[in-house]
Amino acid sequence: MELFQDILTKVTLPIIALVVLGYVMQSRLKLDIGTLNRLQVYVVMPAFFVHFLSSGKQPISVVWPVVYMGIVQFLMIIPLGWLLAMAFRMRRNLGPMMGLGAAYANVGFFGVPVTQLAFGSEYLIHQSVMAALMAIMTTTVGVWVMAPAGGRPFDKLKAALETPMIPSIILGLGLRGFEVELPAVVGQPMQFLGSIFTPLALYTLGAQVAASRIGRIEWGPQSLILFLKFLVAPALTWWICHAMGLDAQVTAVIVVAASTPVGVLITIFAAEYKMEADFISTAVVISTALSPLFVTAWIIVMRLQ
Repeated sequence: MELFQDILTKVTLPIIALVVLGYVMQSRLKLDIGTLNRLQVYVVMPAFFVHFLSSGKQPISVVWPVVYMGIVQFLMIIPLGWLLAMAFRMRRNLGPMMGLGAAYANVGFFGVPVTQLAFGSEYLIHQSVMAALMAIMTTTVGVWVMAPAGGRPFDKLKAALETPMIPSIILGLGLRGFEVELPAVVGQPMQFLGSIFTPLALYTLGAQVAASRIGRIEWGPQSLILFLKFLVAPALTWWICHAMGLDAQVTAVIVVAASTPVGVLITIFAAEYKMEADFISTAVVISTALSPLFVTAWIIVMRLQ
């Protein structure tokens, strides 16, 4: 009971409070969600990654097992979701989207704040690498799966990789690897901007949910993707980490990250390629609304190990 209260008051309730604030205030302020997202993606998140990755204490070598694990995880969960959709005789296009939705977690806007609150800033390097890897895998494997035959998937792929998120992670890791300290005139603004990432990300998440429009809910497919996202993906990730012999605390960080809601990036490509956009957008909204419950549960499970 003490462990539950500790996680509830120090992790879950602060997350819920900021998400609810964004949800409630959106109806009054009617902020432009696109602008909020661009502010996060192009300004705040890059500053956050550069500052925290370059100023961390852990050696750069700790990221490689996370990279290997992330690739294995992604390439195992996608076929599993696809096969289950086929086994339940769902329509053909739901297969790849079921797999991608289960594999791609919101490790940026949701996972990074959770890691910072539940495990501490020293583990942000692992979460940051996972965020970059998820984006790369989605904009490569995901685009390849979703793009129609004869289309031009590399045009959209190029646009996705032009965002500063991945370069900022590479820069932060490079500064760490070469032990380069940013001058105060650059480092301090990076630190100030990066410090607002967690509250702004959660506030934006709430505003996104408030602005979302859920259409007709297909309870069968939605139940399956939620089952895959909140139960199968974390459990499979736990098994992969154990099989690879990863550190217990690093395993906990990665497993909890796998339990975060379906990532928003998939909806962009789903809309672009007309690939079950309504289904995956609804899955993002529902999984985001349910995520505090399941993320809290997985934090408790990993703390008890």
